[in-house]
Amino acid sequence: KTYGVPVATIHFRSHEIPLLELFIYFVQHAVSALGIPSTGVAMLPSRRRLWTVPRSPFIFKKSQENFERITHKRAIKLWDANAQVLGFLERYIAKHEMGGVGVRVVRWER
Repeated sequence: KTYGVPVATIHFRSHEIPLLELFIYFVQHAVSALGIPSTGVAMLPSRRRLWTVPRSPFIFKKSQENFERITHKRAIKLWDANAQVLGFLERYIAKHEMGGVGVRVVRWER
């Protein structure tokens, strides 16, 4: 039985969707193996950054190139977990972190 007490939120960020989905799959299996109740993956708003650079200096300003970088974000909320189990999960995620995926864990103590 779960009591509905939120204990943590895990935020993920990446520029590559396949890497993000793979690491979230890994973390979800780790969470379920530890017996921590969790929500599904919440899709957070993506951040789109645009910038323009001249292709050559000085006189040829009309020739420019546009670039964009999209940061995709996801989150998982954890419920009713012991602080020791949550600490173990944080260390496990940090040990097996994947390059290209940023992870942030926000914990709440009672």
